[in-house]
Amino acid sequence: MGTKFIGLTRYLAYTLLCCAFLCCFQTVSSQESTTQSLLKEHIVYLASDELQGRATGSEGEKLAYEYIIKEFKEIGLIPKGVDDTYLQKFEFTDGYTIPESNNLFLGNKKLELNKDYFIHPASATSDIDHCLLDLGYGIEAPKLNRNDYSKKVKDKGNQSFIIKLGSPDTNPHSELSILSDVDAKIQKAIEKGAEMVCLIGNENQIDKEKTSWEMFSRVTKYTVPVILMLEKNIYQNSSSIKKLNFNGFIGLEKNVKFGHNVIGFLDNGAKNTVVIGGHYDHLGLGGHGSLHNGIGEIHNGADDNASGISLIIELARDLFKNKEQSYLNNNYLFICFSGEEMGLYGSKFYAQNPTIENNLINYMLNFDMVGRLDTIKPTLIINGTGTSSEWEYLKTLDNPDMKIKTSDSGIGPSDHTSFYLKDIPAIHFFTGAHGDYHKPTDDEYLINYEGLLQLKSLIEGLINELGAEPEKIDFTKTKDKESGATPRFTVGLGVIPDYMFDGSGMRIDAVRDGKVASKAGLKDGDVVIQMGDVIVKDMETYMKALSKFKKGDSTSVVVEREGKQISKQITFF
Repeated sequence: MGTKFIGLTRYLAYTLLCCAFLCCFQTVSSQESTTQSLLKEHIVYLASDELQGRATGSEGEKLAYEYIIKEFKEIGLIPKGVDDTYLQKFEFTDGYTIPESNNLFLGNKKLELNKDYFIHPASATSDIDHCLLDLGYGIEAPKLNRNDYSKKVKDKGNQSFIIKLGSPDTNPHSELSILSDVDAKIQKAIEKGAEMVCLIGNENQIDKEKTSWEMFSRVTKYTVPVILMLEKNIYQNSSSIKKLNFNGFIGLEKNVKFGHNVIGFLDNGAKNTVVIGGHYDHLGLGGHGSLHNGIGEIHNGADDNASGISLIIELARDLFKNKEQSYLNNNYLFICFSGEEMGLYGSKFYAQNPTIENNLINYMLNFDMVGRLDTIKPTLIINGTGTSSEWEYLKTLDNPDMKIKTSDSGIGPSDHTSFYLKDIPAIHFFTGAHGDYHKPTDDEYLINYEGLLQLKSLIEGLINELGAEPEKIDFTKTKDKESGATPRFTVGLGVIPDYMFDGSGMRIDAVRDGKVASKAGLKDGDVVIQMGDVIVKDMETYMKALSKFKKGDSTSVVVEREGKQISKQITFF
């Protein structure tokens, strides 16, 4: 299909289609009633206590994927996992221990673990016998006249790169400070040939960096050992580290588990395939990722994301039966991902190990939290509409009975991102955040089943329109892909943003008890318009503002409340 003009005829046809599906508020056919009952049946089971929150690698995950496989088989989908099964297994790390065999010498001095040095939880394991190379702040920014790698790295063997934490610019909002992201420094060092990375700083910097390590406890990420040391310990025996070397052993014993993607295929004999996906894992009994005050309670995840899985199953059922040419012009690959809650593990693994070549994928539709369509002001959020010119007309579909809100970026906190990064047009459907997000209260009885049925009709209409011709739709890189990765931040206000807010700023939908915002006196409905010296205009600038702070930092936050601007002091913890 490629890039082409969406004509008036097509626009009118699609608009009429949307009006038609919205009428199901008033009239629900017997077939729709049956579908609605099936949607509920799936969610009731997947969000039941029996599945214990569907944590990746758990018995609850197994019960969930067995249920999905049973449905795929009944529909008639072809197994498209590994070895003629519906499953694609992937490995992940869930915590780690530090073996007693660790030992590290700096010159002739033996260093004491967790006192003189600390091992990064995403570190690789390796014997060490390296000379030391001082790379300053490890920043490569020629346009800013800063290149710490210039003329320093002469070969790629037997070297530990010593890199300072922080930035050479004391202004926390300078361009150089923005480039001081620790993960980016480590990745750059590995790219430049480091066989080990040693991050150094003062005691305050060391403590702040260690607080951010929790996010890496489930990650096997770096291909070389990575450690953290006080700067004074590196230089205490010699003014020049060229006279020193590291030798010994750095190692972590990681708790390896396995997650499972569930993959079914509808083969229409077409040359291109549409991926329809969403994640089925959730938070288990809480812990990492939970916004609940304690752990040990089942997080059922009815909206997040049993709702998306139920929609996938019923779309598969209908597409399998539909023989209209516009549907037959594509094959359909239905993927239920695990590991999404830990960082898109399942979808990343699939995108890197596809069971259908990525160049044969037409586009990807992702359903994540689609079960809570507001009954008073129905709003559907569609993220990723900048990934193809073909999504443009979705922005024109506002209707008195349902508002469509779009965002262009192909990068976001859900599984469509993994496909976008493989140059596949991908969009994410989302009915909005709510106070039960990542809490034990995200239960089945709160699902809007009529709204879920409406969304299913909309999706089928979209697939029908895009299938009018057999060619693939075009792919477009969005601003985020061109300008760099989503800002990394290690602190938060402790609020749930209102993703449907159309005004300037970030509106707080709910304040979490006992968190930063709550302690500062922020309230539900406050609109954050400034954090520190950063003007907050939208979610993107809000995240950029957060990326400038670490635990222990204090700053001011300006909010609009009932027509007035109020300034509050906050401290991140």
